[in-house]
Amino acid sequence: MAQLIQGTTAQSVFVDASTIDLVGEDLVVEFQPEWNCNALVEADPDGDGARVLCGQEIGSVTVTAQLWDALPPLPDDLDHWQDIAEVSVAWRSPFIDFSASDEGNCGDPAKRLELPGPGDYRLRVHGRNRDDGDPRGDGDPVEEYLIQMWPAPYDEPAMLRATSLTGAYWRR
Repeated sequence: MAQLIQGTTAQSVFVDASTIDLVGEDLVVEFQPEWNCNALVEADPDGDGARVLCGQEIGSVTVTAQLWDALPPLPDDLDHWQDIAEVSVAWRSPFIDFSASDEGNCGDPAKRLELPGPGDYRLRVHGRNRDDGDPRGDGDPVEEYLIQMWPAPYDEPAMLRATSLTGAYWRR
């Protein structure tokens, strides 16, 4: 049975150009995703980076990132997640940082997940409240993402759940 090694939650992660960048030591991702596959997460084909597609063009979302020692179970509240997708990434850094687009906040420990080292990993991204307004009003639900990462050899991208209008728009 898979074990959770560590996790972190950041209540306010800045979204810029409808994405959250997942970066390593370079703190930059320089590729253009092909959102028509799963419209949620794409890995940099050159490694050490990925992008998560959000429902907002600019704003803030909540992100929980988890490192597992093997394929994690799907969450108990599966019906509360609109979209779930997996991609493989050849990670060259000892950490994953999701604050790269936060102005002046790079390296925030609440927005960084330490890894056992460089290697081949699988990313599973869950998204919810992706269709609830852009821009978000004070009463709108907070857009949320759960990022699970574990060591794994390369495998084809997989779409495990696809129910958001945002995802449907980008996949067509």
